[in-house]
Amino acid sequence: MAVHDRRYKRILTSPVFAYDVARLLADEFNLGTVVRPSLRAGPTSSVRESERERIADCAWTFDTERQRTVMMIVEAQSARQRHLAVRLLRYIVDRLLELCEDRERHDPAGGLPPVVVAVLYTGPERWRMPSLPDLFSPVAQALMRFEFPLRYYDIHHMDRREDPDQPLLCLAFDIERAGDPGETVAVAEAVRALADEEAHALMTRFLSDKMRQWINLRDARGRRLVDVDRLDDRRPLKEVEREMETIQERFNRLMDERHTAGLAEGEIVGVLVSFRRALAGSGLDPRLAAEVEAHADRIVEAARRGVRFDLDDIPDAARLMAAIRDGGGPTRVSAERIWALLPHIPEEDVEPE
Repeated sequence: MAVHDRRYKRILTSPVFAYDVARLLADEFNLGTVVRPSLRAGPTSSVRESERERIADCAWTFDTERQRTVMMIVEAQSARQRHLAVRLLRYIVDRLLELCEDRERHDPAGGLPPVVVAVLYTGPERWRMPSLPDLFSPVAQALMRFEFPLRYYDIHHMDRREDPDQPLLCLAFDIERAGDPGETVAVAEAVRALADEEAHALMTRFLSDKMRQWINLRDARGRRLVDVDRLDDRRPLKEVEREMETIQERFNRLMDERHTAGLAEGEIVGVLVSFRRALAGSGLDPRLAAEVEAHADRIVEAARRGVRFDLDDIPDAARLMAAIRDGGGPTRVSAERIWALLPHIPEEDVEPE
């Protein structure tokens, strides 16, 4: 099962998360207060996969003081699909048919219940799904009145001020938006602060699922930052939390090293610019000058890969000209004296395969 589907199946099939969504939709469509003990999974839920899209949906029913039964469908969608509203309509009809056959849940005398829908779109591109009327021809729009109450969230592109007030939904949005392990630090603290043990466990596992998508991150030596085995559901929750903290620390350390390396690289490049200019007009043997310049290029590349050099060991134009002068001039100075100006590149200075 795709990582996206596994993550969203986890929360969409959880009663604590479903309760947050139910409260959101009940408020949105003026259905009244959700009676929490009435919340029940079903009639069915499903997760479907294809080459072009990943879909995770679930169905729940709940009561309010205004309505004995409300059916809720929640779907997480990672790809754009023009006819999504038609597919949702099919889901609604399927669920209603299943409810009609469930005599324990449905009293025909009371009529079929309202169905409310939430769509959580997680795709990388901004998208607003077409409504049902948008998909029909003008004649069909005049003759047919297909519509259902829907709340749509484009999680990555929506205005953050429109985020839901419900805490678990808000946390799920923040986790989904995290672009790297460093951006999960604040949300991890918010997850740890959850007083409800079931909600805390659910969102911790949801966050650990998110961490899995960064399995290919590596440090300067080529070591993986994320060990997915340590995030496995079979691991105790405390161990998973510690491992996520370790991943965050590794990532932040890597960013600090890259930042430091970037500063050092800039200083190294600046010093070597004057060295190269002096080298070009030094009068040294052209072959020696070319080899020295190539070594200077390798120093810069090594710095970009994170190899650290003492800036005092990087020669500038003044040191080069002094070495040539003290060596008897450009035609008499030894190659060893020129090479001694440049630092050695450590043997471990290789890019990981």
